[in-house]
Amino acid sequence: MESIIFYGILGIISLIYLIAGAQKLIGKEPMKSRMEEMNNGGIVMRTIGIVEIIGVFGLWIANIRPFSLICLLPFAVGGLASHIVLRHNFRERNIPAVLMIVFIIIALVLDPSFSITFH
Repeated sequence: MESIIFYGILGIISLIYLIAGAQKLIGKEPMKSRMEEMNNGGIVMRTIGIVEIIGVFGLWIANIRPFSLICLLPFAVGGLASHIVLRHNFRERNIPAVLMIVFIIIALVLDPSFSITFH
């Protein structure tokens, strides 16, 4: 059961980041104008899109999955922070970022290849 939840969450994270990354990479509206509003247009937007897409592929390689999850997390946190600062509609823009943060943390906890050891 735990693995079904884990891979389901990975699928959701992958789908969201793949769609968002592709929209940033090709400069599709409304993503383009939203990124420009946050002063992240042009090459910055495309770079974020490329990194998000690369991160999605990393999610499906067990050896680098934890690294990919940790690398994708700042994009969700940064997106949430930007939307809060710009006072965007909470349901439309902040809830997806919050869900990505929660899903990434759950995926890290459930990932059998990731562990944190305290001494």
